Amino acid sequence: MTTSVRKGLFRTTLPGIGECARVDMRAGDAAPYLERNMYALLGFQPEFETLPRRDVATVAPARMRA
Repeated sequence: MTTSVRKGLFRTTLPGIGECARVDMRAGDAAPYLERNMYALLGFQPEFETLPRRDVATVAPARMRA
């Protein structure tokens, strides 16, 4: 039996979350972003500190129209 490795793609900082890791969509409910402590607790690889850093553009949600 093989176990799939949960993979982190890069680390970034997001408003409302802070420093976090972007994870592979195969991570299920954990996807797409995990805080540092959850990333480590759930056994994602590689180690958080070794993930490359990337800035992510955030888009403000569209305003609701009446």
